Amino acid sequence: MTRERYYASMSVKGYAEEHQENGLVVVKDFIDEEKCDELYDEISTTIEDGDIDAVEGGEDDFDYEDLANWGGPVMKMRTGRDKGMIDVFNIDERIPAVGDFKTDKFVREIISESKSEDYSPDNVNVYWNRSVTGTRDFHADTYSGKFKSFVYLTDVPDRSYGPFSYVKRTHESSQIKQTVSGLVNRVKGDRYTDAVFYDESDVTYCTAPKGTLIIADQTGYHRGHPQEEGRERMLMTTSYTPME
Repeated sequence: MTRERYYASMSVKGYAEEHQENGLVVVKDFIDEEKCDELYDEISTTIEDGDIDAVEGGEDDFDYEDLANWGGPVMKMRTGRDKGMIDVFNIDERIPAVGDFKTDKFVREIISESKSEDYSPDNVNVYWNRSVTGTRDFHADTYSGKFKSFVYLTDVPDRSYGPFSYVKRTHESSQIKQTVSGLVNRVKGDRYTDAVFYDESDVTYCTAPKGTLIIADQTGYHRGHPQEEGRERMLMTTSYTPME
């Protein structure tokens, strides 16, 4: 599917309405298979060549903003609950086609339409998971004003590959839920935004072929599902926040 046909066949309003209801929308064939393979080869070669700055750490090590403003590409080699995950910041400075995803008008319009407010992209990352068997459980990134979009560059045919997973409708604002969850998490010693109350039947496991686009309201509960040994998943992800 060409980009021209793609834009002609999609409805921003329709996807925005679905997103408003569920906090999540999935669009297949956003990028064609050949382009995904080209991006995968270029990204993996760039990473494995070893000429990108690298740091190691868990979720609380190295401030996100510091890495986003590193002054060039930088890899965070995850430790802790996401041990083995490679999180690459600013790779668009080396591979311009990744930057094209960051600035994609269609994605931004869906987000802005769903919130009736203009959102803009902050930065684009690449996540490369290979045999990442332990991941953080369901959580929200924040309780206000943050979206992410993801594009799979490899096939994610079942849960063993570590799909992005989302609890539908948990993006809906509830001060009671936030307060009670915060109190429970404080007692447990967990993060304030970790999920406490949700229905397993509402979980969407985003198993899908390469080229699939996912747009998620990060105030809803989500996680990367743990992989089985030998499985791989690579994706591009862009963060969006309200324009000032």
